[in-house]
Amino acid sequence: MIEVTEVRPTPGEMRPVFGAWPVVRAWGYVTRGWAATMILLTVGVGWWLATPAVFLWIAVCLAALVYGLLLLALVANRHIDRIGRATPLGRSPSRWVLDEAGVRIISPLGEQSLDWRAIVRVAEEKDRLLFAAMPGRTHVLPTRCLRPDQLAALRGLIVEVRASGRLGAGLGVDEAGPPQAL
Repeated sequence: MIEVTEVRPTPGEMRPVFGAWPVVRAWGYVTRGWAATMILLTVGVGWWLATPAVFLWIAVCLAALVYGLLLLALVANRHIDRIGRATPLGRSPSRWVLDEAGVRIISPLGEQSLDWRAIVRVAEEKDRLLFAAMPGRTHVLPTRCLRPDQLAALRGLIVEVRASGRLGAGLGVDEAGPPQAL
């Protein structure tokens, strides 16, 4: 059993978890590529059909729109992050217990247990470990919270769980969906 106490991820450690969900990152590229293509197409059509003064107006409006949306997203993300850190759960440290059965995350406000079969992927990045159960539910354990012996033991446990076939094996739910009421 590995017990990690006083876990408080920083905003930098809570950055997007694309390392755990490569397919989410790929779809992000598709949407950004679509937006970039539409902008270039608009500029191309403006260049082809418009007079120089109208083309300049189109280009300025597009630049203002793109940079305005980027600025709005930045302000919104910082505001949402600030609100999240101000909540009781955002300020409180958690305790992680990792063992053969799975991962338990205990905070002063509650506890969550994940069986290894429910964790689809464990990804290690330079400063954190990602425990991915669903795209909207990826738990972040900063490696700075682990002592070197704990990190080595955790890596060994993850290798063992992968080798046993339990990691991401599923919970035995019928593919047809939940049972129907009688």
